[in-house]
Amino acid sequence: MTSFQWDEGNLKHIIQDYPDRDNSTGEVESVFADPFVLIKSARASADGEERFQAIGLSNRFRVCSVVFIIRNGQIRPLSCWPSKAKVRNQYAQNVQEKQQKNSGRD
Repeated sequence: MTSFQWDEGNLKHIIQDYPDRDNSTGEVESVFADPFVLIKSARASADGEERFQAIGLSNRFRVCSVVFIIRNGQIRPLSCWPSKAKVRNQYAQNVQEKQQKNSGRD
């Protein structure tokens, strides 16, 4: 089971600071449950902590981008937003490639 790290800091940034994004902890966490989630390396933070970006379909059927770090063995979401068209296309291509691979076609 995947464990998430939530506290006042990331809750404020993800939910309260950007109400127009209409995020919830459940939706953010659901991106990681998507079997077609795409995980990419993102830029490192100023302190050198490696950041990642997850792109996946949420439980509200939105393709979302979640920037996160791994801290103490837990996923710590830092930001989340509905993905723009270019990223949605990358996600769709990833889904298509994985489906073709799973069906035995190349």
